[in-house]
Amino acid sequence: MDHHNDKPAAPSEAPANLRVKDLFDFETWAWEKGVCELEYDESLDVFRFPEDGRFAFCREFADWRLLEERGYVDF
Repeated sequence: MDHHNDKPAAPSEAPANLRVKDLFDFETWAWEKGVCELEYDESLDVFRFPEDGRFAFCREFADWRLLEERGYVDF
């Protein structure tokens, strides 16, 4: 899969009371259980969108705008 467009979108703020570490921990748990909607890229230790393979988040930062636009953090 070609990931040449993996540049993060413009920075945006995380939803209230949600930290990227919490999101990563939850999605890692969901991936281990086989119920994660995102794809996990083990070689880079990041989660990607299944629609196009774009970067969603890692342990340190997230593309909050794109996560919200695509309905993955809809609160």
